[in-house]
Parts: sequence; structure tokens; C-alpha cells
Amino acid sequence: MVIILLISLIFSLPAYASDNLKIGVYLSMTGPVAAWGQEEWKGIKIAHKMKPFARGRKIELILEDNASHPENAALSIERLIDKGVKAVIGPVTTTNALAGLALTEKQKIIDIIPSANGLHLTDNKKYTARVCFTNDIQANIMAQYLAAKYSKGVIISDISQDYSIGLTHLFAGDFKKLGGKILNIYHVNSGDSDFSAIATEIKGVKPAFIYMTTYYNETALFARSFRELGGKAPIFSGSAAATDSLIKIGGDAVEGLIFTDDYDPKITITKSGKRFVKLFQKKYGEMPDSAEALAADSYLYLISSIDKVGLNAKDLGKAVRNGRFDGVSGIINIKNGKTYRTTVIREVKNGKFVPIALFSP
Repeated sequence: MVIILLISLIFSLPAYASDNLKIGVYLSMTGPVAAWGQEEWKGIKIAHKMKPFARGRKIELILEDNASHPENAALSIERLIDKGVKAVIGPVTTTNALAGLALTEKQKIIDIIPSANGLHLTDNKKYTARVCFTNDIQANIMAQYLAAKYSKGVIISDISQDYSIGLTHLFAGDFKKLGGKILNIYHVNSGDSDFSAIATEIKGVKPAFIYMTTYYNETALFARSFRELGGKAPIFSGSAAATDSLIKIGGDAVEGLIFTDDYDPKITITKSGKRFVKLFQKKYGEMPDSAEALAADSYLYLISSIDKVGLNAKDLGKAVRNGRFDGVSGIINIKNGKTYRTTVIREVKNGKFVPIALFSP
């Protein structure tokens, strides 16, 4: 009888495993923006602890590294579909999202995006939503913030990233409408490491401010070059600055940098947010930041939507594109795929991020 019982248990194990609900995650775990991907994965794992089941089924997370490149994002989606996922979370950037969404929409796979801010990314989609704000929102908030203090400035834009191109255009337009003047727009590429020529030119122009729509690595490296040359103009940025890697790379040169973001752990306004911070600190011995919180919200919003309407792609698509959610990062409203949420302005102060303003949706 003991032998029969053991055999029965062995043959029953695959049945339990196959009943898991597979959720794919495709992030930049390596490559130029690996800091974000690694942080987002940490947030998703904490969120999974908070809510490990959907409709009574255990959630199985399957991670794919897209190596920060759009062609790999598409390959990641193909691999996840082959593994039987019902929905995916990711990616980190707009450029990678554009590649991934071409497949998820075609295959009717739900995709919840944590941090890709490109303005029209979720337009005219059926199975896609995101929890972060869009570039038009952060551009307008920063334009108002700067127009109240300064009359003229310059922009540094990354022509290889859709996020940067879009944010540059939107911020320049809003700042001009508010009476400000953009003296020049300087173009760089992701991966550039020598900013001495641009830093020298900008120092000579003497702008009242510098607004950077580049990712954290290029922002930090430019700041170092500019400060080493004696440049004094204050530096501002979009949400692409929001990672501790900015401070690790930039050091004292990024002290005082101000940027827009979706979240700050010092402003926790929901019950789930307080629980998330507590669990994150227990696991990692540090406070979470925006990347971790946004990724956690992507997971929690997806699971909440599955609990409400089930796994039918048409029903679930409608649910994720139209919902209100008290997330760990704040209050999120999504209407026809457009996200409205709390927005924070943060400053690098004494080597840490400090919130200085909060905007409600």
C-alpha cells in the first residue's frame, strides 16, 4: 500500500504543476538599461509574494532577458508564447515595447507595461495597458515647474530612443507655450561616454537650466563632464533618471538634479504601498524605488484584473485598459489605455532621492 501511494503521488505531480497560471516577464536584465530591469524584477517578486494566486491558481513567473534591445524583446515574447504564458509584464523602455507589442497584440496576449512612457504606445491597442505616466504628463509638469523659475534653457536629447525624442518634443512645446525659450537642442546617442564637447558648448551658451531627456547613464556622464568644466547651470530630467545608478555613476555631479517620477517611497498613500515597502525592506534591506514599485503594480493590476473577469483575452483586455487601481506606487486610473496617476518631483540631495512636490491625477 505504501508503494501504491508513492506511485500515485509521483504521477499526480505533473497535473498540479500544469495547473499553474503562467505569467511572462520580459525585462532588460542585461545591456545598457539593466539597472532598471533588475530593479523591476525585484519588485515583481515582492508583488508575487503579496498575491501568489489568481482565481485559485498559483502564479508561475517566467522571466526572459531582452538584453535592452528591441530585436531581443520580440524574441523574448516568442519564447514566452511558446512556454504557454497567458499574459506578460514588461518591458522597461518604449523602444523595446514597440517591438514586443507587435507580437502580443497579434497573439492576443495581455501586456502590462511598468515604465515605458512613450506617448502613443498604448493607442489603438486591445490587449495593452501600463501603470506609468505618459511623456505628455511629465513634460507638462516639468515645463510648468521650470517656467515659473527660468526664462531660457537647453535640452539634451537621445536620438536613438523613442522615449527621449518624444519627451524632448513635448517639453519644448509646453515650455514655449508658457513663454519660455529653448536656446538649443543637443543630440546624443545611447552608449555615448564622452560629453566634453557638448558640455563645453553648453557652458559657453550659459543657459538658465539644462533639461535632459536621456537615460540615467548618459545623464550622469554628461553631468560629470559639465561640472568638471565648471558648469553651474542646474540640471533637470525626466523619469529616466530614476535609478540609484544615476547617483552611483554621477556622484557629486548629479547633486541637486531634479526630475519627474511616478513614485517616492517616502510618500506612500495606499495600504498596499505600505505593505510593499515593509516586505521589500525585509527581503532586500533597503527601500524600494520607482522601478520596483511600478513593476509591482504591473503585476498586481494584472492579477486583480484576472480575478475580476477571468482569462478570456477580449474581456481581460477591456478590463486592463479601463480600470482604477490603488497601487503600491499610488492611485492609478486607466481610461481606454491612457494612464492618469500620481506624479512626484524628486531631487538628488545628499546622495539620495528626496520628494519635493506631489501632483494628483
